[in-house]
Amino acid sequence: MDWISPSSKVEGRFQKRKKHIILSHLYLTLLNFTFIAMIEEDCAMIKATEEYQDVVEAFGLSPTRWWNKRQLNARNTWKIPNHLMCLWDDLELVTARGGSMHPLFPMRIESLLLALLADKIKKESPNPPGSHAPLSPPHWSFRKWISKLGMENGKYIAPESIIDYVLWYGHWGELETNMIVMKSKRPVTRSWTLLQNMASIHDARKLAGRDAAIYGVITDGSKWVFIHLTNKSRYTIRIFSWEDEQHRIIGQIQHIIDQAVACHRKILSRSSLPTPTVHQISACQIRELPAPCHSSDDDDDDNSRVTEENTDIPLLTW
Repeated sequence: MDWISPSSKVEGRFQKRKKHIILSHLYLTLLNFTFIAMIEEDCAMIKATEEYQDVVEAFGLSPTRWWNKRQLNARNTWKIPNHLMCLWDDLELVTARGGSMHPLFPMRIESLLLALLADKIKKESPNPPGSHAPLSPPHWSFRKWISKLGMENGKYIAPESIIDYVLWYGHWGELETNMIVMKSKRPVTRSWTLLQNMASIHDARKLAGRDAAIYGVITDGSKWVFIHLTNKSRYTIRIFSWEDEQHRIIGQIQHIIDQAVACHRKILSRSSLPTPTVHQISACQIRELPAPCHSSDDDDDDNSRVTEENTDIPLLTW
């Protein structure tokens, strides 16, 4: 039996480990390229739909230049609370993975949106203690109709759509929101509805001479489509997977909420609403959707149309 020195054995183990590391790295690289290819395929699918192209043309939108796509590259700096991690782990445990939206996935969406905003408000306190600011702090409202008057064959029409979550930093009459969120079983193919709703708000505020930048998300809880519209009507689209890019999703929403708080601070000193308001100028409004509620995918159901003009955002007293 040939004698093998200890150093040779160590060298052999080192080479095997090195080979294993290289193969693992190549495997992860291949997975990454495959994932990127799937994301690019989804983006191409979004832009290829007739509805998407109609929205882009109707509102005069154009893609963000390739060298200026920093709007959707935020990094996560939020320490996820233990109770939230436990909830998300439990959801993974009791739900089967698949291509369709699971009934429990809205818990993931809502818990993330609420926890991020609550944490920010607790830390920042937009309204100083003891102050009597007439404006509520940034907050979410749920299940809203968005409508905007338009013209078709000389007649006014009011196309309507459901928004599941609206992040308000100011007054509803000024459409002071910088983010809307929609739930959908088909977030990629239905993302044109998100862009349409965002563009309606963007167009209304731009018409009134206000800051018109806005973010939007459409998700099934697993795949998250983010869209950003700049003041100059340029759009950026990014798609993230909860399974692989949870930190990116959290970081992006955190960044948007930070911006909402900053916008809120800017208008705290406002003594009165601008006259006329964005709503009065554009006829665009976000209003209450009474129960019973269905998903955003059911917004074409004639039986779910409502006529209420009110909203749960109270009028301010100046």
